[in-house]
Order: sequence, then structure tokens, then C-alpha cells
Amino acid sequence: MWHWVFDKKPHQQYTLPYYAQSPISKERKEFNTVNDIWNEIELIAEQDDYSIGQQLFYLLPLFANPSYILDDEYYNLINEYHYVTEYNIPLGLNLNDTDADKLVMFNIIKNEMGLALKNKAEKENGRSKS
Repeated sequence: MWHWVFDKKPHQQYTLPYYAQSPISKERKEFNTVNDIWNEIELIAEQDDYSIGQQLFYLLPLFANPSYILDDEYYNLINEYHYVTEYNIPLGLNLNDTDADKLVMFNIIKNEMGLALKNKAEKENGRSKS
């Protein structure tokens, strides 16, 4: 979500396999597969300093190519969220028929979108702490 709000393009610095420093442990780690990247993301998710979206926006490029994680599925979900919210298109006929996983994802998108837009506004006004 944060990459979408800030319109930041993923870099191609890291190509599997590679070594990079963990932003959490500060140790040099070997990343052989995308699962190794996800394992590091799990460590990031355990931190409570900022939202997971903000942490990934700032920390993921330090040890991984975001393209390994950010795929079309996520961008399609963000687009669907916008269609539903902007054009009042229902997700289902009623709440019982609505995909629960999609509701959870939409709630995450809504929360991260709000935090990212707030952070972007603060940066533009020179008041951001990150």
C-alpha cells in the first residue's frame, strides 16, 4: 500500500541468491529463496514500532527486491478496494455472502492507506518523523 501511495518503483538491486544485512538482527544473511525473504518479513512483523505497511515500505528495500513480494495480486486487490469504495460496488449480496478474507484485506488496505496518506502529507509539510 505504501509503495502505491508514494508511487515508489521497486528496485532491482537484489537478485536471488544473495547476501544482505537483516534490518532487525543486523546480521549478514543469505537469501536463497523468496521464502527466506518472507522469513525476514515475519521478524519485521513482530516489531511494534510502526504499522507493518510502513515497516515494509522502509525496511524491505534494505534487504530484498520488493518485486519478489509485491505481485499483481496485491495491486489488483488495491484496485478492487478502490472500485468498491469509490463507486459503491458491493462485495457480495449481503454480509453472509461476502468473502471474509477479502473483508480483512480491505480493512488492512483502509488502515494502511490512511497511515500512508497521513505520512505523505506530513512529509510534504516538513513534519514527518520517518
